[in-house]
Amino acid sequence: MINSKTKLLGVIGHPIGHSLSPLMHNTVFNELNINSIYLAFDIKPEDIGRFVEGAKAMGIVGINVTIPHKVGIMKYLDEISREAELIGAVNTVRFGDKIKGYNTDGLGCIRALQESGEEIAGKNIFIIGAGGAARAIVFQCVLEGANVTITNRTEEMFMAYDLSSDIREKLDKGVPVIDFDNEAIADALNNSDILIHTTPVGMFPNVDNCIIPGEIIPPHLTVMDIVYNPVETKFLKLAAGNGCKIVPGIGMFVHQGAEALKIWFPGIEPPVDLMKKVVMAEFKD
Repeated sequence: MINSKTKLLGVIGHPIGHSLSPLMHNTVFNELNINSIYLAFDIKPEDIGRFVEGAKAMGIVGINVTIPHKVGIMKYLDEISREAELIGAVNTVRFGDKIKGYNTDGLGCIRALQESGEEIAGKNIFIIGAGGAARAIVFQCVLEGANVTITNRTEEMFMAYDLSSDIREKLDKGVPVIDFDNEAIADALNNSDILIHTTPVGMFPNVDNCIIPGEIIPPHLTVMDIVYNPVETKFLKLAAGNGCKIVPGIGMFVHQGAEALKIWFPGIEPPVDLMKKVVMAEFKD
């Protein structure tokens, strides 16, 4: 029940009406008897500074940050975590005496892979994509001790080179970039342990699209797609048909949310299974 002691949290984006974060987090608050409520706020880019100022004045506990504010919000924060600084983007903010920004996207990906039984250190990981989500995942994988190779769609290949250069500069770690070519990708996959797809290809409503041909995905791989609508993309279906272990993107979405909850409420143990269940129910006919 909402009362005068109820704490406020939320997610900001533009647009934001599609977000499943309020459903997921309010389910957690109800389950754990936390007197808080989580709302979605549609904030235009030109209003982000005023929002941060107002949120602090109102005593908002924390927010998640999604497109298009993950970079723009950073200049309004007092502190930024190491991961967020490396990645160059923030997806979680905690208000207090100081306003601190974090990025839990990469860690959410790692947690989802670990939940599937995968360890990251020493593994050869092939990542398709070089956008915001890919940056978070690549940096986190490197921090966890993985060997990462990346590719990107040809018209955006410059982003992959920029990401590789950024990691070399910040972490002194080489991240090879290969051409977006089926033969080159097939060779790289034969020498990989984990394949992660980070582009929007295959997302609803374009569910019949797949970033690479299924026949070049070898059966020994663990394959993850960060797209979570649909829960099982064509990319994952093709990989599963080849005998691969698959990790749906809903795991990353849930775990990044769980890591944000730990930031806002230190000591909390988020009910990950319940969070996953309530989100997956939204995609069932």
